[in-house]
Amino acid sequence: MPKLEDLKAELLSLQSKLASVQSEGRILTDCWIAKAKPGSKKHKYPRLKSRKPMFNGKKTEYLSVHGSALADAEAAIARGKIVKQLHKRIKTINKQIDLLQRNAKSSKTLTQKKVQDWYTPPEIIVLVRQVMKIDLDPVSNAFTQQWVQATNYYQAQDGLREPWFGQVWLHPPTHGKVVKWIDKALTEYESGRVLEAMILVRPAVGSKWFQKLTRSFPVCFPDEPIAFLDAQGQPQPRPKQGNAIFYLGQNIERFQQVFGTIGSVSSPRAKS
Repeated sequence: MPKLEDLKAELLSLQSKLASVQSEGRILTDCWIAKAKPGSKKHKYPRLKSRKPMFNGKKTEYLSVHGSALADAEAAIARGKIVKQLHKRIKTINKQIDLLQRNAKSSKTLTQKKVQDWYTPPEIIVLVRQVMKIDLDPVSNAFTQQWVQATNYYQAQDGLREPWFGQVWLHPPTHGKVVKWIDKALTEYESGRVLEAMILVRPAVGSKWFQKLTRSFPVCFPDEPIAFLDAQGQPQPRPKQGNAIFYLGQNIERFQQVFGTIGSVSSPRAKS
């Protein structure tokens, strides 16, 4: 197995390439283009096809023969193939890093337990920015702002007492009561001061705050637990428990398209 330092270097390179591809534009995975059939009334236009509902709840989107719609779709599919390959390699490397780090930790005697803050990796922030800009990160510091780059941010100790506004990215602290941060986010969103928000948490199925979010807002459950970064910016072993990313806002279709590339996305049922 390669050395840990070599794996981390390759991982950073792949994450950089992934961020670059994702910044180029729309990404479509598991999609293809069905060409128009001359003389056919039903299929006289090219169609963008998907194995799962992606286009306003449908598996097909008709493409105009005028303008750049067809070329844009082909480019998005090509990017999707690259992203899929990168995700596969990143997944393999993260598993190797997890194994090496777990083995290293098991060989040491821990004399003191320390609360470790885990920071959201850049590739998740890239996806967030494809859905919305980030006006405010209420749980942050100068280190994480190197890649989050929110217009405004608060230190964790200030986030609950300061006003929230605009588009908000929230990854609550790994220590403390998550419910306080969720209550703050919901209060600010319902007041209209927060226009959009995305919230990254660990699933807590038995918690009332988690149940409230799942009943009210769309959520993405990533296929693989997120490999968070430590205070030195190094990927940490993936936790056994997965993650949930909620979206509060009106651009639900865009959220489904973007985050559907990394996991399953579900929306609350419409109230009858």
